[in-house]
Amino acid sequence: MLNNKKAIFHDKNGRKIYPDSLLYDEVANEYFFPYRKNGVWGDDFLGDFYPLKASQLILQKKHASMDDMKLLMKLPNESDTIFNTEGFINGK
Repeated sequence: MLNNKKAIFHDKNGRKIYPDSLLYDEVANEYFFPYRKNGVWGDDFLGDFYPLKASQLILQKKHASMDDMKLLMKLPNESDTIFNTEGFINGK
């Protein structure tokens, strides 16, 4: 089990990111949970791994759950956004 109290990274505003944080990537227009692969935290999307880049990330919620992502999915202005659950399922 991961320690969700220890920060793993930071977003473009300097806010700490944790293993259970919900993130938004401005470049990819994607919400995701961090995923750890070979000791590196990033975003796993369709089998491709992208290390976290602080300049692209906006922290949505410091300690989140799948319910938090589901709430975002219901927003009307998010119809073309990607909601990646891979990190939540396999990254923990």
